Amino acid sequence: MEIGNKTAFAWILIILGGFLQLGWSIGLAYTDNFTDIMWDAITIVFLFLSMICLEYPMRLGVPFTTAYAVWIGIGVLFTVIVSYVLGLEDTPFSLGMGICLALIIGGVVGLKLTPVEYIDGEEGK
Repeated sequence: MEIGNKTAFAWILIILGGFLQLGWSIGLAYTDNFTDIMWDAITIVFLFLSMICLEYPMRLGVPFTTAYAVWIGIGVLFTVIVSYVLGLEDTPFSLGMGICLALIIGGVVGLKLTPVEYIDGEEGK
């Protein structure tokens, strides 16, 4: 795989992993303290898949700190949005929360725009 293709694939996986975090973080709200087998399985599967989408890009050379920050930022942003849409939050959404989410988005975009050096030919490390 060429470096350009490797880079694009790595970022697609990180973004996908961020969205998959939504499945396990929201799934936790439905596990009923891990007593509902269906929701337990759904939560564990989404957790496993999201972790793979974080780990594999690092094998392709994306630095851990950048990969993790983008992965977790996407997960947090969409978990907050969906948890409010589903009515899982008891507190009202506030201006302060909106500002903090905007900072997360800004940080994720900033990290994505920061040049990253990929390790050429060292896949699997």
